Amino acid sequence: MDMTKAWRISSFLIAATSAGMLFGCANYEVNTKRGDIPGHYIRYEMQEADRAVEAARLAGKDKTCPAEFKAAEDAKNHAYDVFRACHTEEGAALAKQATALANALCPPQTTREVTPQPEEAAILAVPAAEPTPERMKYCVSLDIEFDINRADIRPQYHDEVAKVGEFMKRNPTTTATIEGYADEVGSADYNMQLSQRRAESVVKSLTNDFGIDPSRLSAKGYGKAKPIADNATDAGKQKNRRIEAIIDCALDVKDLAQPAERLCMTLKMEFATDSAEIKPGYYGEIDGVGEYMKKYPTTTAVIEGHTDNVGAQDYNMQLSRQRAENVVNYLADKHGIERSRLSAKGYGSTRAIAYNTSPEGRQKNRRINAIIDCVIKK
Repeated sequence: MDMTKAWRISSFLIAATSAGMLFGCANYEVNTKRGDIPGHYIRYEMQEADRAVEAARLAGKDKTCPAEFKAAEDAKNHAYDVFRACHTEEGAALAKQATALANALCPPQTTREVTPQPEEAAILAVPAAEPTPERMKYCVSLDIEFDINRADIRPQYHDEVAKVGEFMKRNPTTTATIEGYADEVGSADYNMQLSQRRAESVVKSLTNDFGIDPSRLSAKGYGKAKPIADNATDAGKQKNRRIEAIIDCALDVKDLAQPAERLCMTLKMEFATDSAEIKPGYYGEIDGVGEYMKKYPTTTAVIEGHTDNVGAQDYNMQLSRQRAENVVNYLADKHGIERSRLSAKGYGSTRAIAYNTSPEGRQKNRRINAIIDCVIKK
């Protein structure tokens, strides 16, 4: 073989090998070593997360929405930790999630006809169980155990679903949100999907087994959010794989045949400006709470006071607490409820449910909530 021919064959082999390497490394790029990962190449998802977080920082989003920015940065760092531990695919998947978080930071607000005041940003943080006047939230945890990675309901838990089904049949104006939760094993995306399927299984059972119209039901998966037990033990993980039903209803609490695990009520009460005095016309609102707590002596209650945003924040916090304490005093003095079963909490204007730009909105924000808990033996 002459030298020219040999050179041509060698060149062809080198080119073919290089092309094969590039094809096999389509998901890789040159490693900048920012994540302390050794090697010349690295999965592009890792550095894409780096670039997304850095772009957000340069855009000032670490100042505009610091909490969300830190969550994205922490997600990116966690992805690198997993990748560094040789879990390549899992690390790359986590990096993609971190990129999505960084790219979604500080989204522009939809233009409204009325621009809310800065204090009204708290509206977005109002708990899902916030009741509206003349209605309440009846909250119940279903003692359903799910197999790992499964969403189907075992037949022995029919009675648990019946807690919701029978209540909704007796009260046909009610609607319910079925919330599904998971433990922390597995990826965040998978747990979110799994918890959603578990909630949907309960909705399906309520529809098929109890005849509840689907329009009265909704399912919401929360993944591993809001754990109620330590995920370090199997028992704790099982407690976190749970279902909660949040039932919205309009009824007299005296009509409840048994106590709810949690009952959230908004009392229709109007206070004079800068006053915490309860007007006699509103005693009936508090009487409903007192009668319910006397009927079920294992219950305890947190009375929450809320104000609009007129006035200084510290003053509103004190005023809202004083209004809540006056309700507690009425329950103790008029209905004989032990003070150890009652507590008062003032939130000022931090949990607005309406915009403070109109008198009607401010009145909605000047409210009293009663959050009644009951320990139920299962």
